[in-house]
Amino acid sequence: MYVFVYGTLKKGFPSHELLENSEFICETRTQDEFAMVDLNLFPGVIKDKKISPIQGEIYDVDTNTLRQIDMYEGKWYSREEVELESGFTAQMYFLIEYPFDLKDIRIIDNGVWTEN
Repeated sequence: MYVFVYGTLKKGFPSHELLENSEFICETRTQDEFAMVDLNLFPGVIKDKKISPIQGEIYDVDTNTLRQIDMYEGKWYSREEVELESGFTAQMYFLIEYPFDLKDIRIIDNGVWTEN
């Protein structure tokens, strides 16, 4: 199954080790626009707010790795299928629970997460 990652699971970021046994497919962006928000140590993407395409990486993951990523992302995120500019369809994690007001957090206008 293809998974699209855009934050701390990308190459060079702290949690990439979860994908160490998965095949890297390519870097790409989402076809649709979403809002990437800065949650200090990691980003989140809000599905119903349209700002820009999200930049990330696609990995081909097995069932066990997918379960590990689901546990890592936890209850704040929901996994949904998205279309990508590369022509692939992949699972992407959207922020569904957030204990803050969106007007109080920084939106990452270009949809690219870099370490703070």
